[in-house]
Amino acid sequence: MNQIRLRVSVVVVHDGKILLIKEVTDGVLAYSLPGGGVEFLESIPEATRREVWEETGVLVAYQQMLWLDERIDRNGDGKHTVGVGVLAALVGEETTPIPGGLEDEEIVWAGWVSLEELHTLPFDNDRRREQVLKALKEANYLPGYIGNVM
Repeated sequence: MNQIRLRVSVVVVHDGKILLIKEVTDGVLAYSLPGGGVEFLESIPEATRREVWEETGVLVAYQQMLWLDERIDRNGDGKHTVGVGVLAALVGEETTPIPGGLEDEEIVWAGWVSLEELHTLPFDNDRRREQVLKALKEANYLPGYIGNVM
């Protein structure tokens, strides 16, 4: 099937820590940002809120776009996904993630980690990790296209 998928990767920061999930990706257990596919007729802010809620049980609101990436795999039948990295803010007072996500999610763990810890954890994509750190640490950071992250 020749189609392009759209997904969000959500950066949520609270008290100097970042919200991460731990799940099996391509057969490997790794940490990643909450996020997932944008559904038909769903806006990026709506997908941001839904995906973080489903994977962590934490409510957020979209704030801004941080980057645009692509995952282009030309092997076999091929696969093409466009990813939008976004910054989101907590909504309400609940900050404790549900460890395994909500129903039907394959999340092993969800929680807050320091930016220092983020450097050392097995992350699903090193380029995306570096983009998160760059977006959060650089005072003059501008959103941009970071290329194929496969």
